[in-house]
Amino acid sequence: METKQINTLDYTSYKDNQKELVNVVLTELETTGYIVIKNFDVNTNDVESSGQAMLDISSLIGTPISHDAVNSIIWDIKSNPASTSNIKTYSEHSHEAELHTDSQYSFYPEDYFGLLTLKPADCGGGESFLLSLKNILKELRALPNGIELEKTLRETDYPFIVPNVFKKSKTDDNEFNFGPILRENEIRFRVDTFEKALTMRPDFCTEIQLEAYNALKNIILNSPSTQNFFLEEKDLIFINNKTMLHGRGEFTDHKRHLLRIRMNKDNN
Repeated sequence: METKQINTLDYTSYKDNQKELVNVVLTELETTGYIVIKNFDVNTNDVESSGQAMLDISSLIGTPISHDAVNSIIWDIKSNPASTSNIKTYSEHSHEAELHTDSQYSFYPEDYFGLLTLKPADCGGGESFLLSLKNILKELRALPNGIELEKTLRETDYPFIVPNVFKKSKTDDNEFNFGPILRENEIRFRVDTFEKALTMRPDFCTEIQLEAYNALKNIILNSPSTQNFFLEEKDLIFINNKTMLHGRGEFTDHKRHLLRIRMNKDNN
């Protein structure tokens, strides 16, 4: 995969003007779809203070929201080999996380989210991937039946199964949420939660829906427009969760550690 120039800024240039920094971040989220803040001023050995510093800036960008049934705002992203969840979220395992939307299984996936790298993987893995909705739609519309496929993806509901750690109920029953994959300036996509839902309930989708999904999946997983790069220690990336898909390569260093905070726009 060809390495493409990523969108970055240096925190040290904005350290004394946080208002300007926030304005730049918000502009980039709505235009480019993401921004990587290099050299964020934290002590990566102090998880608590790093999380607080991340929360402080995240609160200026949007309204932080909880991840789970116990209202956790700051979420650890690190491998958990001991997890016994039947349906794991990407934050629990170390294999490849294909391009996806965060919280695509929820009623309203968050607008933005941030990731702070405390410790990158030392094994050479854990590469980050980004792909914009703009490029996805360009490739979809170039297909001979692209307009029809897009119409199906916009106008019909697809099922997504909720990973165990994010279930609202702690019973053994599976939870599903439904919604279109495409909306106006918005994508909701994740391979495993959709395909696992369909394995359990094949009646949830029609053949026409499956045709549209498979065409979109092929584009997303093979797009030449995907950006790939490695997040470094003290990198703080903010991503527009509605207009960008993100993913991660496999890694074997189980000490890899990131923090995540999800946010909605302040007008939501």
